[in-house]
Amino acid sequence: MDDTLRAVKKHLEENPDDASAWNIQGVLLASKNKFGEALRCLNQAIRLDPDLAEAYTNRGRVLMALGHEKAGSALESFDKALRLSPDNLEALVDKAKALHALGRTDEELACYEIVSKTITDVPAIWIRMGDIQLELGNFSAAVINYDRALELDPKKVMALVHRAIGFSMMEQWKEAVKSAEKATKLAPDDIEVWRVLADVNLRFGKHRSAMKALKKASEVDPSDASVENTMGMVEFKSGRLKDAAAHFRRALVRDKKHTSALRNLGFVLMDLEEWAEARKVWDKLTASVKDNPQVFDAKATTSARLDDFCSASEAWEHARKLYKKRGENKEAARIAELGRAARINCSRQKKAAKAERDREKATKSFSDRFEERRKKSKKRR
Repeated sequence: MDDTLRAVKKHLEENPDDASAWNIQGVLLASKNKFGEALRCLNQAIRLDPDLAEAYTNRGRVLMALGHEKAGSALESFDKALRLSPDNLEALVDKAKALHALGRTDEELACYEIVSKTITDVPAIWIRMGDIQLELGNFSAAVINYDRALELDPKKVMALVHRAIGFSMMEQWKEAVKSAEKATKLAPDDIEVWRVLADVNLRFGKHRSAMKALKKASEVDPSDASVENTMGMVEFKSGRLKDAAAHFRRALVRDKKHTSALRNLGFVLMDLEEWAEARKVWDKLTASVKDNPQVFDAKATTSARLDDFCSASEAWEHARKLYKKRGENKEAARIAELGRAARINCSRQKKAAKAERDREKATKSFSDRFEERRKKSKKRR
């Protein structure tokens, strides 16, 4: 490659107006990760020959290599290349990748649909089309695309895994389990395939099979907090609340910031009526999660069960505002009633506490005066 690059540079010294040579030099520099120099060469090629479609395509690829923040500029380059060369399917695939980076999913799918009419033997194209359909909620179409990919290559693990997800979303449980199990046989050291198999079985109501898959996942990566969290969900759905709490705690040992495990632990502790422990969990969770009304609702309920109505009132008010912001007016109204009752009880608690402090102060004052008289009487003796 270095020899080729030197030869191209030498050629350009003698032929500085050769746009194709500048394009080639840009490609060679990009392959050496010298993206700044590559862009300068490609821009020079375009200046010399504004109709050189290849230079626009290569410029777009270099921009994509610089990061997703350059995807908009890359898309402009790919569009220009396609206007100059409408039948360039490689440029169309590149355009699809730029659209993906920009989150323009529908347009990305449209690009791949055009490509797939001509390029029918590349599994990756069908898998990507399936993934887009899955993301858009078109589960039947997604499965069809995964099937096309698997017809070309039955060992495409991600096609099997994602097809299992598609089947499960349509509640075709047996097909989902079968697809996920095939994936585990092909890639037994991939934690993701076991995770998906567990999730499918869990949603299917096959709790033992779900736990079996999760244990396999844990063998692949014993430090994975998400696996322990899902184990906790299996135990919870099986009615074994204490075992569920143990798994959620183990998940938090592996990742103390695992908010899902913390949330699940809080709800299980409430079911177990371990209110003091539950409040510790909600206090910790609400310190980082500020936008979830259910979490603040749970914190308020827990505080109320501990007769701490002032904390309950504050938490319910926060939950009410969040529900209102979401447009969930029915929930906001329910929370408002609870908050109102909590504020009344909080006010009573504050009055009772003040009365107790006044009583203690008066008792202490009388005691002090009595002790002082006793000392004076003793001195006179």
